[in-house]
Amino acid sequence: MAPVPSGDLISQLLALFAVLGVGVLLRALGRGGQADAATLNRLVIDVTTPALIVSVLRRSGIGHGAWGAVAASAIALFACALAGIAVARALGLPRAAQGAAGLVGSFSNTGFLGVPVVLALYGRAGDAAGTAILVDSIVTTLMLWTFGVALAARMGGAGAGGAVDARSSLRVLLHPNVLSIAAGLALHALPIPLPTWVERALDALGSATPTLVFLALGLSLDLRSLRGRVRPLVAVAAVKLLVAPAVALGAAVALGLRRPVSEVAVLQSAMPTSMVSVIVAARYGCDGQFAAATAVVTTLGALLTLPVVIEALRRLLA
Repeated sequence: MAPVPSGDLISQLLALFAVLGVGVLLRALGRGGQADAATLNRLVIDVTTPALIVSVLRRSGIGHGAWGAVAASAIALFACALAGIAVARALGLPRAAQGAAGLVGSFSNTGFLGVPVVLALYGRAGDAAGTAILVDSIVTTLMLWTFGVALAARMGGAGAGGAVDARSSLRVLLHPNVLSIAAGLALHALPIPLPTWVERALDALGSATPTLVFLALGLSLDLRSLRGRVRPLVAVAAVKLLVAPAVALGAAVALGLRRPVSEVAVLQSAMPTSMVSVIVAARYGCDGQFAAATAVVTTLGALLTLPVVIEALRRLLA
């Protein structure tokens, strides 16, 4: 796939963040809030993202190079989990906050933000979309409910309650996104023709995902959570937004990944904190407030860092 000009990438990215701004404005005017964001998030999780995944995978599948992107993203995740804990410890934060820093400094919002951004930048054709979906499924979803839960339980003092049991594993396997990956790959491999009206419905639902995601984020941003912890929040946000993509880039180069797979690995690692990692942090005894505040900081900070990462990719991987 021919690379998209850097100016077009940044323009498309800014358009998505403009939608986020609409959500922020609606919240400020009292015309929407967390409850509305929760409704949109459920719609995205249960309807539009599964439709998007099926639509993308039945056309493009997942290329062999996508597994290299998974490896590069995983290396960045493990490195930043350690870096987040180390930074929090150096700043004198308690163990529960250190655990939260490890989680939110490493796990990226690859599903809600990463996949829509990659689709906006590269389209549904080629290897980029399938790679983004695979990274989200393995590096974010699977590893969060295994490695992430174990880390949170150990640092948060949840003890045996943090174990990954059969029921939680089954929930991961039955997640709508996981089921849609299986369906999309099956439709691609067989292949099974779909009626035109079904294809159009999948495309229409899937194309709504980026807009709904950024609108929900705008409606859910709560700047009050930033009070009193500016220094550690900025430090952990720097790990997430700057160190993570740098490590992913180094790993992608070392593994010999080609574009656009290498770019997707870096972009997915450059995404702000995963919202689900905030839930995991609180559930297993880590500092949930610190995790939530970091998610806000990284989401806002991505307005500045993602265009920089995109431009750096164009120059370094040209």
